[in-house]
Amino acid sequence: MPQVVDLTSAIARKTFAKKPKFRLGLVGTLVVSNFAWLILFGVAVVSLIGVTRFSAALSKSYLEEKWNSLQNRLAQKKEIEERDMRIARLIASQSSDTTDILGLATRISKILDSANGRQRRFLENAIPEAMLIQTSSQIPASAVLAMAIFESGYGNSMLAKEYNNYFGMKAFDSWTGPRALNMPTRDSGEDTTADFRAYPNLASGFQGYSQFLLSNDRYRKHVGEKSGIKFVSNILASGYCPDPDYLTHIRDIIQKHGLDRLDAALEDIVDKQESVAKAVPASEALAPAATH
Repeated sequence: MPQVVDLTSAIARKTFAKKPKFRLGLVGTLVVSNFAWLILFGVAVVSLIGVTRFSAALSKSYLEEKWNSLQNRLAQKKEIEERDMRIARLIASQSSDTTDILGLATRISKILDSANGRQRRFLENAIPEAMLIQTSSQIPASAVLAMAIFESGYGNSMLAKEYNNYFGMKAFDSWTGPRALNMPTRDSGEDTTADFRAYPNLASGFQGYSQFLLSNDRYRKHVGEKSGIKFVSNILASGYCPDPDYLTHIRDIIQKHGLDRLDAALEDIVDKQESVAKAVPASEALAPAATH
């Protein structure tokens, strides 16, 4: 039988060699340190380039926004100045009497003060056109303005913004001018599409409305009515629009902005001019005959 040798004590006394720790040394440390700095420097450069590009893009966008804002303000200022001059010329053309001019200017100012923002800008543009229509066609300015406001939402409807149609005038077969084709609308409570008249600018859109009324026997007979509310009531009774609340909306708009002040002021000027015109022949008849 082989002899068994007990090695337990020997193993217990054996000294195991520890593996020495890995050390970089001076050269390795320098290499790793420099490599790390290169990585950090690269990251910093990339970040700086990114920030610089972002800042440049942001600065360019900011400058463009400021430039566009400045251009818009200058354009708006010029537009307001042109409107003021147009209104002033229109007021002066109605009468040479200083009292009449100041009175009409005051009434227009009160109407404009009744609105702000987009509503005021629309009134500034529309009032001169409505005044022209009243003085040339005897259609009350308050009716023209109130109907334009109601039909177009102060010029904010698609028909108004893109086609200068502020009164919802459809383009029937007799219309030979430009058209807005297949526009969504409601007819007798039903959603449908229709063609509408198109105009090149606001002034022609308002004049087109005046011509539409004057060319239709049903509406022309009401021309000369001095009250805007009564004029609208009359054309509605003649079949202008089936909406039972139409007149209520028009009345509310006229009252909100005091548009009837404009009717009265223009009518007073016209009456005064007619009185002067009638008095001229009599004064000439009383004048002594010229002697030679």
